[in-house]
Amino acid sequence: MENKIATPSGTKKILREYNLNLKKSLGQNFLIDSNIIDIITAASAIEGDEFVIEIGPGIGSLTQAVLEKLDEGKLLAVEKDAEMVRVLENIFAGEEKLTLLNQDALKIDWNEIAAEYNTENRKIKLIANLPYYVTTPIIMGVLESELELEQMVFMVQKEVGERICAGPETKKFGSLSVAVQYHMQPEIVHQVPSSVFIPQPDVDSVIVSLSPYEQNIYQEEVISKKFFFQIVKSIFQQRRKTLRNSLSKSAVINLDRDLVTQALEDEGIGIKKRGEKLSISEMISISNRIYKMRKEN
Repeated sequence: MENKIATPSGTKKILREYNLNLKKSLGQNFLIDSNIIDIITAASAIEGDEFVIEIGPGIGSLTQAVLEKLDEGKLLAVEKDAEMVRVLENIFAGEEKLTLLNQDALKIDWNEIAAEYNTENRKIKLIANLPYYVTTPIIMGVLESELELEQMVFMVQKEVGERICAGPETKKFGSLSVAVQYHMQPEIVHQVPSSVFIPQPDVDSVIVSLSPYEQNIYQEEVISKKFFFQIVKSIFQQRRKTLRNSLSKSAVINLDRDLVTQALEDEGIGIKKRGEKLSISEMISISNRIYKMRKEN
């Protein structure tokens, strides 16, 4: 395809040609700046022979660019809106590298999808321009599936991207930061103004890249993943309280105050310290110690 979709004229032409009415309920905002598309594909480091999953292709702005990068690789585009799927089928008719899947990304078993469509066991990369209202559940759904990803690059609301990448002792560090960083290493690679979308959203966006750790010490050290995330949720549900109070008065998990006090002392962490000041490794150490102490009692 010679004409770029990710331009004002290219996008408007498709919207007009297919008489498309954008669905606000699905968070449909289309990129009209090919430079942003180039930044996303560059961050994805597509080499040409991967299995790429795209979530929410819309009218194919990013789809078009990814297909141009793929030589022997395959692209699976997952789109919830059946009307958009019909448009994509027309725009990319005859494109053998592309498979369109009309499904809700929130309900997909990603391991089953990989097994069904990535039959040649290619490296897997995932890209997405995510609707703001489902950003977190989609990201966490992919990460918790433990799909073996070489790279994950997505565009999200700026505030969400900053929360994902935030570190300890910052206001934006929270449960989402820990949950994402437990699985992969995030980085904001570019700031994106609202002006590059049709229609324009009310907020700016960022492009976030997630890369696998060379060695994921977090997952290696955690005794119980379920218990660890109960501890994390307890810490940030009452982030202004001291660590002892937020854990011993948690609505998420029932912990004895004396046990919490002893665990914190054993870890060399002051009982008046707030949980938001802890590193992920410190949270894991506390979680492991409390978990062991509960088992012994």
